[in-house]
Amino acid sequence: MRYQYLLVDNDNTLMDFNEAERKALLDTLKEAGLTTDEATCTAYHHINDALWKALERGETTQPLLKVERFRQLLAHLERPDIEPETLSAAYAANLGSHADLLPGALEFIDALHGRIKIALVSNGVSTIQRGRLARCPFTDKLDAVVISEEVGVSKPNPRMVEVALEQLGCTDKTQAVLMGDSLTADIPAAVNAGIDSIYFSLHGKTSDQATYTASGYEEVIRLLLGDEA
Repeated sequence: MRYQYLLVDNDNTLMDFNEAERKALLDTLKEAGLTTDEATCTAYHHINDALWKALERGETTQPLLKVERFRQLLAHLERPDIEPETLSAAYAANLGSHADLLPGALEFIDALHGRIKIALVSNGVSTIQRGRLARCPFTDKLDAVVISEEVGVSKPNPRMVEVALEQLGCTDKTQAVLMGDSLTADIPAAVNAGIDSIYFSLHGKTSDQATYTASGYEEVIRLLLGDEA
């Protein structure tokens, strides 16, 4: 077996975050009496993406991000009558109720369960991720769960990887690999921590920084298990 330990990202690597986010955002906007048109959703995505990139660069914090994205959205919509903290709390509750999986994700975890130790390593808000994991069919097959808000740092900070390795009992970094879809968070986190990485690319992109690039779960299984796949 090539590896003994897998550190795996959650959103858009195992869970379909785009679909969960779409549902939660629409629910939240409707509950607040706000428009749910495409322009509003696009504005939110631009704001949210920019803030998450700022978080990865260490320019903001998750507690600030959770509220600031809705503060900016409400300013864009010219709705000072709505408190961003209220919208943020509603969104967190809605998103935490959606645990949509990417096709094949459950079968992927099932195939590895009992053969390799698995840690979920996620840049995410604790209440949201824990809520989604409570509704997820593969959660009981994970050996560890590491969430950035609970650790106090976010990928690409290597501390996320180090905490996961500690929880898995891994003392030999050559036996560990991190799998994720982000070239700004997941792959640099692996590089910074000194472990191998798998860039999970469903859209044909490649990465010179990653140890491997895989376009699907079956390919990842072969990389992880080698001749035992």
